[in-house]
Amino acid sequence: MMQTTRSASPTRPLVLAALLAMSVGSLLAQQAPQGQPGKQQLKQMLLPQAVVLPVGDRSIDIDGSLIDWPKLPAMLLNDPRQLSGTRHGAWYGRADASAVVFMMWGEEGLYIACTALDQWHRALDENTLLLTEIPAADSLVLSFDPERNTRSNGPDPGRRDDREFWLADEKAREVVQWDRLRGAARVLPEPARMVVLHDKEQGITTYEALIPWPEILPPGKQPQVGKCIDLQMILNDFDEITDAMPQTRIGWTFGMGPVVDPGLLGTIQLVGNDAPMRGIMPDFPPKPGATEEAAKPREYWRLLSAQFIQNPPVVYAGTLTPSETGGMKRLKALERLEQHYSRMPRVDNLEILQRVHRRMTREIAGLTARGLPFWWRERTHAISKQAEDLVPAGSLRLFRLPMGGWVVRTARRSFMIDPSGADVEQWLWGAAQMCVLTQPLAMNRRNDQLLLRMFTAEPVHPVMAHIVFHLPMIAMEKMPLVQVGESYGEKTGTTVRSIGKPRRDGSVPYDLGYRIKTIGCPDLIIVGPTTKVEDVEEKSCGVMIASSRNLGVVEIAKKLKPGIILFDDGFLPDTDAGLRRVTLHHLHQLQRALLPFKSVVLAPGESWTVERQGK
Repeated sequence: MMQTTRSASPTRPLVLAALLAMSVGSLLAQQAPQGQPGKQQLKQMLLPQAVVLPVGDRSIDIDGSLIDWPKLPAMLLNDPRQLSGTRHGAWYGRADASAVVFMMWGEEGLYIACTALDQWHRALDENTLLLTEIPAADSLVLSFDPERNTRSNGPDPGRRDDREFWLADEKAREVVQWDRLRGAARVLPEPARMVVLHDKEQGITTYEALIPWPEILPPGKQPQVGKCIDLQMILNDFDEITDAMPQTRIGWTFGMGPVVDPGLLGTIQLVGNDAPMRGIMPDFPPKPGATEEAAKPREYWRLLSAQFIQNPPVVYAGTLTPSETGGMKRLKALERLEQHYSRMPRVDNLEILQRVHRRMTREIAGLTARGLPFWWRERTHAISKQAEDLVPAGSLRLFRLPMGGWVVRTARRSFMIDPSGADVEQWLWGAAQMCVLTQPLAMNRRNDQLLLRMFTAEPVHPVMAHIVFHLPMIAMEKMPLVQVGESYGEKTGTTVRSIGKPRRDGSVPYDLGYRIKTIGCPDLIIVGPTTKVEDVEEKSCGVMIASSRNLGVVEIAKKLKPGIILFDDGFLPDTDAGLRRVTLHHLHQLQRALLPFKSVVLAPGESWTVERQGK
């Protein structure tokens, strides 16, 4: 599909605003789910293709003013079908978030201009510029695939030559390049330049940038007429000052169906003259075939699940080495799984979490359609079925969630600890009688859609958190908070007591440990990364969920004398550039250090039952 049916002059923003404007009511009518009677149904869009005209002898100043730009073919980000998600009233129509993008090319690089309609503009706070994290600012993100061989998110070999750039309102006016596979970023040197200006009165943001070709193309490659490059453009819109996640995203290829495929990019072609402006279009060559496997097929992951079912977890008590415990078949399955987690790009994992938190279901479906994220989703569904099995009276059954967190079931009550991941709010709602958050600010330690459902349920399902955080539709000042050292829920039969003492200045730690007691069942202790030995009551417990990042965990175990120890931080992708992943080798070393106490390493989706003490 050639996106050349509509031309616009970026020198006239008011004309552009009129071009994009549409009544909110008519737009919302078009956003109805497919199959809903009485609503207009939209056909899926075609794979976008666009031509890029040469800059020629024009002099383009990267200053935020597009007065020196000629009329060009427009690349549109303004169709409701291109929206990632619009739940909770996040999008109010094209005047709230939409854009038109223009490009030109020369020997020095690719020129990019974008005029975006945005009723509320969020610039980047200079104190929050962390080049290895996802910026919290209105932005235009450009992803280039010069070899046209990207087919998937995750560790797809086709992404090795991809380049991604972030344009946002930042005082230094520097272009940031992301290396998504390695979770790193850098500021491009000159002549790369970016200027972003916002007209508050008109509600228009202008992006202008020059990206040199050596930053886009692989070494030794040069721009030339007929060169095709695959491209994704995404406009991120932030409408909440306290929210670190975008509420609306519009993508160039997002309108191609009910699922947003992260491996499906559009294509731009460099042309030598302005013939396309007269309707003379070049042919676009097909995408080349992939030479390497983009992601393991679904059958591979189902066989891996079968290996864990056939080789269940075994208690380590020091008789064998930790790696030998459970047998070699289980060890090989664990090592294979560990390799997949270690290769999962950190930024990809964070983006899945953000899409889940903001209920961007079409992107979630695409991001979890293949590879390790597919396995996470399958294992979550399996837990939903397994959790239906009866739990013996007086016992705790703990399920390890695939993307982090726990489901705990007793004969009478079910609750969650730090639940994370796609579909949790749907498939595990029956276990959400209560939720405990040990690190409320960590996006990989919660599921906002689950919490939103709990807060708005009748009656309200309790959520235990000691720090306030942004949650859509819930006023932060009305969010109940756990007081450090206090107990809650005695009347429900399950008492939750936070571990620790308030600080002298009234502040609280980033994470918090808990002791959870259900009548007739073993005590459950959650030991966070910073739980202190002196704050733990010297009283035995049936099970300890231990953070392997806690440097005092061995001394804590000596005070608690747990019947069994489970581990909280293993089998997770990178989520923080400042922390190293907890590896399987690390867990095995910790098991040795914790002797004589018994411990079990659970793979994601596995469960362990702890019987009543003294039985």
